[in-house]
Amino acid sequence: MFFNFLLSVYFTAFPSPPGNYINLTKDSFAGSESFRQGQKIVGTYFFYWYNIYTKEHFINHDGSDALVDHPITNDDYSYSSPNWWAREMRDVKSAGIDFIAPVYWGVPGYDSWSFQGITKMVEGYDILLDAGELPPKIGLFYDTSTLQHNPPGTHVDLTTMEGKQWFYNTIRDYFSLIPPRMWAMIDGRPIIFLYSAVFAKKQDPKALEYVYKSFENDFACRPYIVKEVSWQGYADATYAWGGALGPQWHDVLALGPGYDHHAVPGRQPLVRDREDGKFYQRAWESLLAKPVNERPDIVMVETWNELHEGTDIAETKEYGRKYIEMTAKYSAKFKEGAKQ
Repeated sequence: MFFNFLLSVYFTAFPSPPGNYINLTKDSFAGSESFRQGQKIVGTYFFYWYNIYTKEHFINHDGSDALVDHPITNDDYSYSSPNWWAREMRDVKSAGIDFIAPVYWGVPGYDSWSFQGITKMVEGYDILLDAGELPPKIGLFYDTSTLQHNPPGTHVDLTTMEGKQWFYNTIRDYFSLIPPRMWAMIDGRPIIFLYSAVFAKKQDPKALEYVYKSFENDFACRPYIVKEVSWQGYADATYAWGGALGPQWHDVLALGPGYDHHAVPGRQPLVRDREDGKFYQRAWESLLAKPVNERPDIVMVETWNELHEGTDIAETKEYGRKYIEMTAKYSAKFKEGAKQ
């Protein structure tokens, strides 16, 4: 009971957001650019938990190699480096990808690499702008595993007001760290991808409604929520995780180059062979084989750099820039309305 009491105190006194971009007005978006509803765009899930200086996500706890695929260079490969962010975002853009959805594990009130990495991302974005380059826009991939796995040890129940607050405040905290001029938006509405609902203790269709209303109060705009198909309640669009294993056709198409998590301790073997790029090629060509009016408006590449599971299309020692070049080719055809 004492533990529950501590949680109730935490929930009723949520910390303030960590960033300054909060309590926005319509004027806060002056000069911001936005995608249009119906425009063909490509995004990717961007993992930023790597830190070569501390060996985070480079080395497993037993000292073994944590990666299936490896960066072309380890030089400054860290979420703490604005230059790393700039380098990766430059490559994202060269792949014909319009926006990234950083995979966010932030927990309200707990300073962590998730917060620190986002602040460095903002600096990296401006490095590109100052160099006269156009970076990809920035959305959100909310890794909802934090609803179960988090520092307070709370299994968040979304049928409660406290749970809804936790859920929304995670989203609020992320956007408070990023200037609105950088946001990936559709018709002025910032793009939010929600990972699986399975991590919530209980879910409530009204939880998404709570997010819409609260976000509009804090940020003067309504978000564009893309929910994983496991979620209840209204959202603007749906998608399914698993595109790296094969195309997942919903409002948003998820596709990827293959899968192999043999370097992750404790997992059963699971491999979807890349077939020297042919698997990825077939995924894109299955999209281009459809009539233009039957194609989804958004394609999400799964993933940019999940090096543990071998779903990356970023430049690596194993594949060089092959998948960047393939993505640029097919992304251009998709946006042009071309056929195979």
